[in-house]
Formats: sequence, structure tokens, C-alpha cells
Amino acid sequence: MPLVFHIFPKFAAVLTVALGIFFQINIALSAPQASPIKITYDNKVIYCSVDRVDISDRAILALNQGTPVTFVWNITIEEVNDYWLNSSVGNVTIALQAIPDLISKSLIISDAKNGISRRVDTIDDATEFLSRLDHFPILDRSLLRPGVRYSVQVRFHIQEGQFSDAWWSEPLTINTTVAEEEIRLP
Repeated sequence: MPLVFHIFPKFAAVLTVALGIFFQINIALSAPQASPIKITYDNKVIYCSVDRVDISDRAILALNQGTPVTFVWNITIEEVNDYWLNSSVGNVTIALQAIPDLISKSLIISDAKNGISRRVDTIDDATEFLSRLDHFPILDRSLLRPGVRYSVQVRFHIQEGQFSDAWWSEPLTINTTVAEEEIRLP
């Protein structure tokens, strides 16, 4: 055991409790159930649809108490290589924030990246909208070659409070893989 834990046993106990609470909160906020993914395409664009993901009770409680909650979707597209690491083709992040308005008892849903917003009346309406992707454009079809296998992986997590796009927030985020699908264009 490291010397610091023998000299400062209270420090070790506090550190252990703090880390336990941190990981417990992140796991509680980031535990959706797996959902099927559907990849469609037309002549120009690849689209992704994901059925409703279950939202944790902790996230709904935070919204009820007036805390902003950010729903983050991360979609990764890779070329599948049999004898080497997969090659990244693209990565799309969708960050939608639900901000409770306690005076009007409604919620404002805004895109954390561009600020486009809309108002919904109930938390159920907000979670219904935020917990699914419906025909969302993810990639220009010209970036994919016909006959090649590609993997599309969708990850989802919920972040309590203001959205942070800082480099140090990524390692601290527990992403839950919602679905993964392989596609091959004709």
C-alpha cells in the first residue's frame, strides 16, 4: 500500500468515498437500455434512427428540480478492416440540452452547439424527443465506397448541468453504447 495512505488514512477514506460517489452518479445518469439502430440512405446522405432509449430516474429528478440536463449522442462511422484496426470515416456529436423553466412549468430544449431551441410543456414530452433519433443525417454518402463494410456505432450519455465540450471532460464521461450496425452500400 502506498505510504500516503498510511500517513493520511483520513485522506484515503475521503478520496475513496469521493471517487465512489463520482462514479455512482455518472453510472446512474448514463445507464440507458440497448436499442435497435436503423441505417438508411438515399443518393446523397446516410441517415441514422434509434428507437427510444430509457432515461434514468436520476435525470428526470434533476429536471423536476430545475437542473439543466444535456443528452449527448455520439455516432461513430468506421471502415471495417479484417486484419488491422478499423479506419475512422466520421464522428457526429449531437448535444441537446433540456432547461427547465420553473415559472411556466415548461422546458426549453436547445441544441448545445448552435443554440436552436424549442419549448415543450412536460418532462415526458422532452424525454420523448431527446431519447430518440429519427432519420438524423450523419454522413455524406460520397464518403463511403460501394461494397466496403462500415460500422456505425451509437453511444449515448446524460450530463447533468451545463454542457461542456472541453477536452478534459471526455475521459470523465461514461458513454453507453446503445447500438451498433454494419452496413455495406451496393
